[in-house]
Amino acid sequence: MRLFEVLLLIASLSLLWQVIWLRKRPGVIILRGAPLLLFVISICHLVMEGGRWQMAPVYVAVILVLWKYGVWSLKGAPTERTGMRTPILLSIVALPFTLMAAVVPVLLPVFSFEKPTGPYQVGTVSYTWTDTSRTGVDGKPRRVKTQVWYPAVADKSSVEERYISDLPEFSEVIQERYGLPPLWLRYIDLVKTNTYSHTAFAHDLEAAPLLFFSHGNMLGARFTNSFQTIELASHGYVVVAVEHPGTALLTTYADGTYEVFTDTSSHLPMEYQVQNEATIPIINEQTKDIVFVLEQMKQMGEENANSPLIGKIDFARLGVIGHSQGGATAVDVLYKNRAFQAAIDMDGYMYGEARADALDRPVMVLQGGFELEELASPPEMEQIEQQRREQVLANKGSILYLEQAGHLSFTDIPLYTPLIEMLSPNIVEQHKIINEATLCFMNRHLKKDQSASCEYLPQKYAGVRLQNVGWQ
Repeated sequence: MRLFEVLLLIASLSLLWQVIWLRKRPGVIILRGAPLLLFVISICHLVMEGGRWQMAPVYVAVILVLWKYGVWSLKGAPTERTGMRTPILLSIVALPFTLMAAVVPVLLPVFSFEKPTGPYQVGTVSYTWTDTSRTGVDGKPRRVKTQVWYPAVADKSSVEERYISDLPEFSEVIQERYGLPPLWLRYIDLVKTNTYSHTAFAHDLEAAPLLFFSHGNMLGARFTNSFQTIELASHGYVVVAVEHPGTALLTTYADGTYEVFTDTSSHLPMEYQVQNEATIPIINEQTKDIVFVLEQMKQMGEENANSPLIGKIDFARLGVIGHSQGGATAVDVLYKNRAFQAAIDMDGYMYGEARADALDRPVMVLQGGFELEELASPPEMEQIEQQRREQVLANKGSILYLEQAGHLSFTDIPLYTPLIEMLSPNIVEQHKIINEATLCFMNRHLKKDQSASCEYLPQKYAGVRLQNVGWQ
C-alpha cells in the first residue's frame, strides 16, 4: 500500500473504534484535532495518490468518523457512557468491516516498479501490424500488437504512459467475457511506470541494439514483463514486446474486436511428447510474429513518420528474450533466423521441432527453483527436458539457477497481489537478479562488452548458481 493509504487506514479505523468505545467526552484538542488530521490525510491521499475502489470501506470509515465528530462539536458528547450494550453491538458490525477495510487494499495494491537503474529515461510507443500472409482464428489476417520501450529524453510536456495502454478497451472485454465491471481494473491506471508516451529518443545514441520479448502462455501479454523491458530500455536498448494473439490472455484492437486466450494443451496428458506436439504449431506462429514485426520495423516510413524510432535502431544487433512458452520461442527464433545473435529462455521448456545440432550462438537459460510439490512436472518430462537442453546448449549455452524464483517470478504478475507472490517469494530481489543477468548477457553479446560477465551473480546473491560458465 502507498504511504497516505496506510496512514488513512490506520487513522480512520483507530478513530472509528474510539467512537464506538468512547466513554468520556474527548478533550478540545482531540475533538478539533482528530477530524482535522483525518481530513488532511484524506486530501493528501486523494490528490497525491488518487482514490481507488479497494479503499471504499476506509472512505466509509472516514465519513462516519467525521460525521460523529461533527455531531459532538455541534451538540456535545455525553460526559460519560455507562452502558455496554451499544458498543458491543456496534463492535460486532465493525469487526468484519474493519477486516475488509484492512485486507482488500493489501490484496489488490497499487503495485510499483523499482526505479530504472540505467542512465536514460524511458519512452514507449505501441503499434499494431497486420500480416496478410497469415490468418488468425477469426479467419481474418493475423494482427500483431506490440509495445516498444526505448532510451528517451522526457521533459515537462511528456505524458507518463499507462501500465496497460488500452485499459478502457481491455476492461470492457474483461466485463463482456468474465463479468467483472470496468471499475475492477481502473485502479491499474494509478501504477507509475516511469515511462513516457511517444517522447523523443535519447539524443546521444546514434542507434541502439534491438531486443524482442515473447511472453508466456495464457497469463502473458505485451506489458507483463514491464519490470524487465523498462530496465533494459534505460540501459540503451530498444525492446519490443510482441503480443501473440491467441496465446496472450487478451488482445484488443482499435476497431473494437479482440482475441482471447485459446487453450490447446491443458486438457492433454502431462507427457513431454504430447505437450510438445501440441505446442509446436504455436511456437512456429510466434516465431513468425517476431520475424514479421522485425520486418515492419525495418520498413517504417511515411505512415510512421512521427515515430521516435526511425533511424535509431541498429538492426545488426538483435537479441530475443522469452518467458515460459515465449522462452521456447526465443530459442526457436535463434535456430530459424541467423540475424538474431543471442537469446534468453526464462524458465521455459525447450519445446519445438527436433534439432540435430547445438546452437552456434549464445543462449542462456534462467531457471527458477521454487515450485510447490503439487505443481511439479512429472520426472519423465524433466528428464527429457534435461536431454534437450544438453543438446541445444552444448556449444554456447549456460544455465543460471535462481533457487528462490517461481515460474511467475520472471514476470510482473506477482506484483499484482500477495496471493500470487506466495508462489514467487522475494519478488523485488528476484526481479533485480533477473535484470542484472539479462543485462550482463546482452551487454556481452550485443554491445560486445567483454567486461560484462554474470560470474559475479552467485557470489552477490544467495541461492544463485551458474552452470556451464563461459559466456562466449
